[in-house]
Amino acid sequence: MKKILLIFTLVLAQFLASNAQVWVEKHTNMEFTWIPEGCFQMGCPSKNDLCYFDEKPLRKVCLKGFWISTKEVTLSQWKQFIKESRYNPKAKPEDLWGCTSVGKPEFEQKDNEPVVCVSWHDAVNFAKWLSKKTGLIFRLPTEAEWEYACKGSKGHLCSFGDAPPPGNFANYWSGFGGKSGKDTFKYTAPVGSFKPNDFGLYDMIGNVWEWVEDWYTIYNIPSKKEKKVVKGGSWESQAKLLRCSTRKAISPERRYDAIGFRLVVELPAPKPSVKAQR
Repeated sequence: MKKILLIFTLVLAQFLASNAQVWVEKHTNMEFTWIPEGCFQMGCPSKNDLCYFDEKPLRKVCLKGFWISTKEVTLSQWKQFIKESRYNPKAKPEDLWGCTSVGKPEFEQKDNEPVVCVSWHDAVNFAKWLSKKTGLIFRLPTEAEWEYACKGSKGHLCSFGDAPPPGNFANYWSGFGGKSGKDTFKYTAPVGSFKPNDFGLYDMIGNVWEWVEDWYTIYNIPSKKEKKVVKGGSWESQAKLLRCSTRKAISPERRYDAIGFRLVVELPAPKPSVKAQR
């Protein structure tokens, strides 16, 4: 009976996704947005002095369309995962940075804020759990998928344009207490507190760094697979770092109070005639 129900759920999810450009996973109420197929310039221009060497050069990357979560995975969704899966990893003290334990930073959080203090392995296990629950395939986005989604349809360097964002557009370090407008958060902000980019995605820059699937490498240079990539900057980042091409190399075992994640789900593309429903 469970197998029949799982098959029905899978077929229903695929049908609903094919008829909308925003799809909600019912078990966690996680919303996903369709990112259309296209090509973009990945990286940062060689002449841009703000960019670091590992962001360069610009190169053309073409991707098939994909579904990515509209917002970062929340603490509430993480708690649901812990409760249902009984996931209980042992964290070494040296792998906790600004964290008291897995999923728990040294500062207080609300359930609608992004989960932090999770390693790359923790994020992957969350995706595996949700895959098993639903019969669908959930995973971390690749770095190319993440950056394409961040840059939006116009390929902006900073999600909203080619200059660092003002305080109304992202949660970033600005003197611990906000700089202007809506950026009055000392630490993490509730997901979706700032305007989305033109793909309809929230917090692609600022709030928390986000794990992606890829091992960290310098483009076109062979390297050891030792660290994973995080993208997007966070509440503790300076505005000049809030670029879609910004990347950091982090050990997959490490848990930081400024790193979270979002997911991709593998579902069919929506019908072309359907407009985004918001």
